[in-house]
Amino acid sequence: MLRFRKLKPADLPKTDWRSEPLSALLPDGAAYFAQTLEAGDTLFVIFDEGKPVGVLEMDREPFGEKPQCANVGLVMLLPEYRRHGLGRMLMVLAAGEAVERKLWFLSGAVPDDADAKAFAAAIHLNPTEWFTDRYVLDLSDVEGLRYGRQ
Repeated sequence: MLRFRKLKPADLPKTDWRSEPLSALLPDGAAYFAQTLEAGDTLFVIFDEGKPVGVLEMDREPFGEKPQCANVGLVMLLPEYRRHGLGRMLMVLAAGEAVERKLWFLSGAVPDDADAKAFAAAIHLNPTEWFTDRYVLDLSDVEGLRYGRQ
């Protein structure tokens, strides 16, 4: 069964992050989780039967000035869990967190990769004139966060 959690520092000892395949895909490996939480950033993690299979990092501080955006720093899923709507679900959690912070835009860098660009387009995370290196999702445009293509 899949479980989505907003990770807290107290959750870290419950998992041996060094032995998890997801850690191998992340910058700084297993240390990434503790370092990110210590910096005050938010981590949403997907667990499948207790095994971490996906993560989304959201920066503590807003990005940009006008408009201010909640910045998504990283979205990563194990390859076998991709293309099942889980990245979209992580973005929905990030959108909810952004709205709680009274931020109405999500921003993030999108790697120069066809799959990453297709994912961004599918959820309406689009290039904008506001930032040269970031894509933006207007949270009043919820159509892209609904499951399935429109």
